[in-house]
Amino acid sequence: MRPTILVVEDDVATRKMIDTALAESAFTILNAGTGAEALEAIKQHEPDLVLLDLILPDADGVDLCRQVREFSDVNIVMVTARRDLTDRLAGLDAGADDYVTKPLAMGELVARIKSQLRRRRMREQERVDTLQRGDLELDRSRSVVRLHGREIEVTEVEMTVLCALAEAEGEPVTSAQLCDTVWGEDRGDPIVLDTHIANIRQKIEDDPSHPKRLVTVSSVAYRLA
Repeated sequence: MRPTILVVEDDVATRKMIDTALAESAFTILNAGTGAEALEAIKQHEPDLVLLDLILPDADGVDLCRQVREFSDVNIVMVTARRDLTDRLAGLDAGADDYVTKPLAMGELVARIKSQLRRRRMREQERVDTLQRGDLELDRSRSVVRLHGREIEVTEVEMTVLCALAEAEGEPVTSAQLCDTVWGEDRGDPIVLDTHIANIRQKIEDDPSHPKRLVTVSSVAYRLA
């Protein structure tokens, strides 16, 4: 399947030039001329990469990048006519993966895009499907939890919570972070999360009233020991 690139650029001539170069490199192309159009396109089409101009008629590219990062981990390459290092660092701090400067060299632009997509594929291929934390094994590919080799039935939310804690490698994860991981933009109620935590403890603890595997840290976070 051909990767989809969203080109966010209000200048028609520049956009056509970029579209031509990307089409020649076998990319599927989407266009947006404003920040509002870009946000809608990302949510609706879930492109593989966003080429984001720093200056748009209705939005600042850095602010727009921050908004995108609230709901998507799509690769973002910032396009800027400014050569000030401060502006480029601001884009990266906002969550951009890379940047290119105008006037654009199409060969370099395509190479940067391909590099970002290649790195993402490599990260996805390297993702470990099984997490082992002490005597607890999480098989993400089959959504199965094993304790001492015995399979335990868990819900999708419980599996997501356990994986988030396991990936933290023993570091505390706050209730807010867990809610964001499980429910995303909807931001679940911490009280509901506490209920799921209690249910997990019933399944994985020898004594749920004195947990030793899924422990509370300072009353605001959890840790998988």
